[in-house]
Amino acid sequence: MDIFTEWPLITTTILVVVFSIRLYISLNIRSKKSIPKLPPGPPKLPIIGNLHQILGKPRHETLWQLSKEYGPIMQVHIGSKHFLIVSSSALAKQILKTQDHIFCSRELLQATKLLTYNFMDIAFSPHNGHWREMRKLLVSEFMGPKRAKLSNHVLVTEMESIISSLSSNPSKKEVNLSNMFLEIVKQMVCKVAFGSNYRRQPAKGPSWDVMLYETMKLLNGSVGDSFPFLGFFIDQFSGWNHRLNDGFKNFDAYIDTIIDDHLKNNTEEISEEDKDFVHTLLDISSKEIDSGYRLNRADLKALVMDILTGGINITVVTLIWAMSEINKNPRVMQKLQREIRNCTGKIEKVGELDTTKMTYLKMVVKETLRLHTPAPLLIPHVSLSHTQIEGYDVFPSTTVLINAWGIARDLSTWGENAAEFYPERFENVEGDFGRDRFEMLPFGGGRRSCPAMNTAPANIEFVIASLVYWFDWQLPNGMKIEDLNMEDEGTLIVSKKVPLYLVPTKHKWED
Repeated sequence: MDIFTEWPLITTTILVVVFSIRLYISLNIRSKKSIPKLPPGPPKLPIIGNLHQILGKPRHETLWQLSKEYGPIMQVHIGSKHFLIVSSSALAKQILKTQDHIFCSRELLQATKLLTYNFMDIAFSPHNGHWREMRKLLVSEFMGPKRAKLSNHVLVTEMESIISSLSSNPSKKEVNLSNMFLEIVKQMVCKVAFGSNYRRQPAKGPSWDVMLYETMKLLNGSVGDSFPFLGFFIDQFSGWNHRLNDGFKNFDAYIDTIIDDHLKNNTEEISEEDKDFVHTLLDISSKEIDSGYRLNRADLKALVMDILTGGINITVVTLIWAMSEINKNPRVMQKLQREIRNCTGKIEKVGELDTTKMTYLKMVVKETLRLHTPAPLLIPHVSLSHTQIEGYDVFPSTTVLINAWGIARDLSTWGENAAEFYPERFENVEGDFGRDRFEMLPFGGGRRSCPAMNTAPANIEFVIASLVYWFDWQLPNGMKIEDLNMEDEGTLIVSKKVPLYLVPTKHKWED
């Protein structure tokens, strides 16, 4: 055969072969690209997923142990829901700073929908324009300079009352500090937010503290949230729906009472100095705000809910843990008392106490927030769009749990004594956690961080300084340090399981 007469056939054959090879390679590559790369995770069971590994156990501790096996980024399944678990400061920074614009939304759960008046609040609402307006309003009107001044005045007044009461306490009589801290913080927050006419106890239903405790439990969500087809029946037959509706009914009635009491007064006749936060909200609701939005009653109630649940609980929990750790570590107590009393000298009034230069006190509070992260998994973040973390695909509407509890106890960051209460570890640590640093996240980070991340530590410092300055503290009934119960409980917020009882003795100054 003459090669020159057959060259078109040969050329065509070669081209077909080359094209087929390229097409095969292209389709193979495209096929590989279409398969998402997902993080590792523990094997799951049909229907329930990994629920059997988590149910009935402290979630943050269980997930931290699993992360040691499967890595700092892993996936777990609860029912039909898929969760991305992040357990390192570097990856937390990715979520809360580098890609904060993607991971800034929230889960849409049955309980949070009801308790936040259809996601009208700040903590649990999706990321949108309404959320931005509500957060701006809370920060400017509840945490602004005018309100901060009033808050400080109320706190000083409350501490004067507490110190006077403790000074008259019979010798060696133990005091329930858990209840005392709840009263201090409740008085401070409620007086600033709701004024002098707020009701100490609801007119009907459970007591104030029982109602708040139940609401925090409900905000954890239910098992039914993870089983969309069976969830209603699970929640109905378990009694969850009845419990949720009752809890909301009690909470809603209490908030209605607060707002109705304020509506009885003509706010135009109240001076600006005497207006509390609810008065201000009612004034604002009578006109459009800058964006053109007009506040409605649901907005007001959702903001009140945030103040009651978020403004009180974390501060109380941290105060209890701080005094527990200080009394469990005599070395820390002695060093702290020495600093506070040396910085202050002998004073007569609580208002004279200035904590700004008490560096060891600040270290003690930071160490408390590290070792006892109030919300160990933070409030879950939800992704808005597809992205990648460490080369793994993350799809829209993925729920991300950041294990702040585990990150704050990471041996590679905090050393071999990471599980010990050692305030001195902060001596040469600079930067703001949640903004510049992510080795601990007591108030979260990024745009969904807690609005009180600056004010709460200062209030905690003042209360601790006041108690440690005026009194020496002992464990009750000859209890030994090792007998002090440090067990915790809770899911969304982890608190001390057993109330803290201590015996105060008024400090006697040497002449």
